[in-house]
Amino acid sequence: MSVGKTQDGRFYVQYRVQYRNSPKREYFGKGTEAKRAARERDAEIKLMKTRNEDVRESHIYLDELAKAYIEHEKVKGRDRKFLIEVRNRLNKSFLPALNHVPVHKLKARDFDKLALEYKDLSNSSFNRYITYLNVIFNFGVEFEHIEKNPMTNWRKRVMKREKPRDLEITIDDVRAIMAHAAPHVQKAIKLILSTGCRPGKSELLRIKYSDVDFDAKRVRIRGSKTARSDRYVPLRDEFLAEIRGWQDAAESDYIVEFEGKQLNGFKKGFNAAVRRSGIGKKVVPYHLRHFFASSLLANKADIKAVASLMGHAGPDMLFKVYYHLIGDSEKEAVEKLPTL
Repeated sequence: MSVGKTQDGRFYVQYRVQYRNSPKREYFGKGTEAKRAARERDAEIKLMKTRNEDVRESHIYLDELAKAYIEHEKVKGRDRKFLIEVRNRLNKSFLPALNHVPVHKLKARDFDKLALEYKDLSNSSFNRYITYLNVIFNFGVEFEHIEKNPMTNWRKRVMKREKPRDLEITIDDVRAIMAHAAPHVQKAIKLILSTGCRPGKSELLRIKYSDVDFDAKRVRIRGSKTARSDRYVPLRDEFLAEIRGWQDAAESDYIVEFEGKQLNGFKKGFNAAVRRSGIGKKVVPYHLRHFFASSLLANKADIKAVASLMGHAGPDMLFKVYYHLIGDSEKEAVEKLPTL
């Protein structure tokens, strides 16, 4: 056990805890006060040793909570690319800004460091990075590592309104892409436009024929976050009939397949179809999910129903991103009030 100092000037105390293989480190930040806090904690640990007491860990720090979260997501089979991005955020900014005190002692001024660091990012990137951190804290609360999320109120205040997502592509664009797409890409496009599922392995590429309930006329979309986020999306009769046709000729259990195997992605094939279509637009698979949401909202679909179909916990995200479409329906509702 001892007081140490990192290369970037942060003081820490390192000691061993029973049942833990590697030494435990507690960080206290930079400066005179941080050095004093580290020495006080070191003295406390030495006193425990003198009394032959087990050294007690202080409250959990972000690095430990994040490690528990990432391990949990690995077990769930979370996309490796996502976990790498979260780790990068942790190492580059979250831990340097927030690992100097236990989670329960974090204050708004600590999170403000991140806001300053991210101030030049686009609104969508800013919100995405802040959300990564929020998810880690929510995990901590759910699994009783911490009592409450320390950034809840701060996050509500700083989240930025994203640029309105208009219909980046039209139905004619989609038809042109479809006309130049390979069969497995066509299936992917139709599934996204019919269900609003997330492209990629998190949702779309996990859909099996066994997830389709032909009697109830719906498909099960397996949640990308927790088992509780599984949802069921209604399907039209004509699309159900098309899926039956696919199933008759299927070589695997997965609806979107290639040569009888589940796909890890279809971006290359999709990009080729976009290029050959000649629409002259930079389109990615996620635009199809936006098309699904925008089309429903522009046609006055219920905002809560759309949020449920897309797998959101509530309508907050849709209000932030598609408010320009939702606003029209609100105006229409107000105009229906009786005249006095």
